[in-house]
Amino acid sequence: MTDLNETLKVLSSPVRRQVLTWLKDPFTAFHDQAQLYPFDVHGVCASLIQEKAGLSQPATSLCLKALSDQGLVVATKVGKWTYYKRQEQQLSAALTQLLVDLEVEC
Repeated sequence: MTDLNETLKVLSSPVRRQVLTWLKDPFTAFHDQAQLYPFDVHGVCASLIQEKAGLSQPATSLCLKALSDQGLVVATKVGKWTYYKRQEQQLSAALTQLLVDLEVEC
């Protein structure tokens, strides 16, 4: 598992949390947008995330790199495009670790 403190820093950004929310159900979040592959094949194309977030290409890349570096998303390169999928197991592990560290009983 990655460092929880670094993961929490990444999750402190409202934009990055919003991207994770969109990636939870891309069929709903991106229902009005089309890409070459279905969302369940490779994930969501970075260009769709950029458009929906209203960010510049460099800002989108930094946002997605931060999520990827913490293992919260996985990036798949297909040709010149990069697609992103949420990593449920890593998100769950980070939340579990936070609860353990705070001694919260579930």
